[in-house]
Amino acid sequence: MNMKTLLGTAAGLMVATGAYAADLPGEAAPVAVDYVKVCDAYGAGFFYIPGTETCLDISGRVRARVVYENNYDIANVAETDRVRFATDGRIQFDARTASDLGTVRSFFETDLSSANGGGNITLGDAFIQVGYLTVGKFGDVANGASFFGDRDVLWTLFDKGGSGAQVLVDNLGGGFYIGAGVHGDDANSTIWSTKTQADYVGAVAVGIAGQSWGSFDLSGVYATDDHDDNDVWGVKATADLKLIDKLTARLSAAYEDGGFPNDDSFIGLAGALKYQATDALAVYAGLGANLWDDADEVITAQIGADYAFTPDLILTAEGNYTTDGGYNGAAFNTEETWSAMLKLTRNW
Repeated sequence: MNMKTLLGTAAGLMVATGAYAADLPGEAAPVAVDYVKVCDAYGAGFFYIPGTETCLDISGRVRARVVYENNYDIANVAETDRVRFATDGRIQFDARTASDLGTVRSFFETDLSSANGGGNITLGDAFIQVGYLTVGKFGDVANGASFFGDRDVLWTLFDKGGSGAQVLVDNLGGGFYIGAGVHGDDANSTIWSTKTQADYVGAVAVGIAGQSWGSFDLSGVYATDDHDDNDVWGVKATADLKLIDKLTARLSAAYEDGGFPNDDSFIGLAGALKYQATDALAVYAGLGANLWDDADEVITAQIGADYAFTPDLILTAEGNYTTDGGYNGAAFNTEETWSAMLKLTRNW
């Protein structure tokens, strides 16, 4: 028997032995691999959770800042200058499933920050949506920010959010939507109790979105105050306008009656512009005023720029200036303040 015959015989025995062993009883079958599949029903970023019909999107951001501030220290009755570092992160989970009731959605976000020299973890929005109904923790149905930058300018009830329920109908045609909701505020989720008054925030909104010229929102809010029978109501209008190529504007106006201090009435006005100079560089500026009957007005100015190294890595330089006097959300200022910030943001 020559060498070729020996090799052929050995190879045949190995194949036969392998085939026989594969058919032996008790041998485990190969485990099927369930690969992650892209879900394109709800936009970019969603994928199917393996073994389910639920689509999940995981997103978030990390921001690192260095800030210089010059302001009036009310506690120490002195002007202060300081430079501080700040870091915060956010992670968001958005899960959606098609059903006979429409899309069933659950969403929550968690914010983490380095405030107060340590670390804070807070729950942002966290809700369940079924069709038009939303229950859980969410912000008002009203439009939010008045500036394009890191800091907002109008101190209104529309900034409050809490746990509750809302209905938002957004398929009226032509971009029109309407909504209403009721919730507690962030500090107190109890909206009714025996031997005490109601304590809740109610909001309504109507608007139009997705237009070639931009969008518009008109909102109303009513909030009870259990402490001094000091109910507050207000209205707010916000418009995002596409003025010319690469130039957009945001205009906001708000009125509140019965707010702090001393059942005061309040008017807030703000306007901001943003220009997309290049694909990477955008510059923005804003001017706003907070006006009370029983307090000095506060004027806020902002200027800044965003530079995108990549679509999700953005460097921001921003300056803010606030005039003296007025109410700043916690106490009365007596001196003007200004700040400069450099911020790096990584989104995913």
